[in-house]
Amino acid sequence: MRSFRTPAPANQLYSTVYHKRVDARPVSCTADLVCARITAGRLNFASDRDRCQAFACGVFLLEIPAELDVAAADQFANEFYRGDTSEYGHFRGITADQFGDKLLGFHERVDQIEQFLLERRFWASHYPAEIADIGEKMTTLSRQILCAALDYAGIPAPVRARATGNCAHGGGAYHLTFNHYRTQLAEVGLSSHKDDGFLTILRTTHPGLEVNRFDHWEKVSSAPDTFVINFGLSMEWLTARCNFPVAAILHRVSRQIEERDSFGHFSSSNFIARDRGIFNYCPTSGLHRICDARELIDNNDREIYQGTFNSEGLTDDLS
Repeated sequence: MRSFRTPAPANQLYSTVYHKRVDARPVSCTADLVCARITAGRLNFASDRDRCQAFACGVFLLEIPAELDVAAADQFANEFYRGDTSEYGHFRGITADQFGDKLLGFHERVDQIEQFLLERRFWASHYPAEIADIGEKMTTLSRQILCAALDYAGIPAPVRARATGNCAHGGGAYHLTFNHYRTQLAEVGLSSHKDDGFLTILRTTHPGLEVNRFDHWEKVSSAPDTFVINFGLSMEWLTARCNFPVAAILHRVSRQIEERDSFGHFSSSNFIARDRGIFNYCPTSGLHRICDARELIDNNDREIYQGTFNSEGLTDDLS
């Protein structure tokens, strides 16, 4: 009989990979990632083998659909941090104080990254229309990918709304983030981590992203016509006891010595008052609630940017 790994508590997210969190080994090669495309609203791979590799490893490439023009978002990523008179430069001055959420708005992190992050309910009121439109199209794209992953894992349709905080039906929590890496800082680009949500859609045209597959760090090629898709802890926990689990990929960004920017879309369980929580699905006994969705987000943010608590409860300072 197959044995299943029980997900770690929300305050010990990396209990099985602490050695990788502080792993200074350089990349060993370029990741040979499979590439998929969306056709008639469905995620398609070239073969079943590619499909299995994508979900089992937790990362793959996706052709950017022709109807999704990302030029405005590329420009936003290149300007939001400037604080100047460029079209989007003033967004540096919009901080968390305006949203009542410490994670939103403009932030400077302890590593090289500075970020502008907004949750979907603020897109129409704070992002320019062209950026909000890109966010909505990426939300649709995310739902199509998520449904394909749930099909692969064998999560039954009747439990998907509760299991995903309604993410499977387009009613989850969605964040659109823009990132810039400050070359003047002698820090890593971004500490190694797993994302907290179900999946991330990343747009980057610059090298630097690295993923840990098969206990080796590999660099990810930056192709201008593709998104990088990676799954997060919510998906890993949900499917951990399924016959075909979907992995959350550990990833990082190397120290940047040349200008680098990117943008991404996060899909998570809805964490407002009607929160359905984070779940683990067992084929014989159904859904089991693990924690509150906001608890997962806050603990993951703390572990990424403020060090990692190891199995003895001590802190490994990653800064």
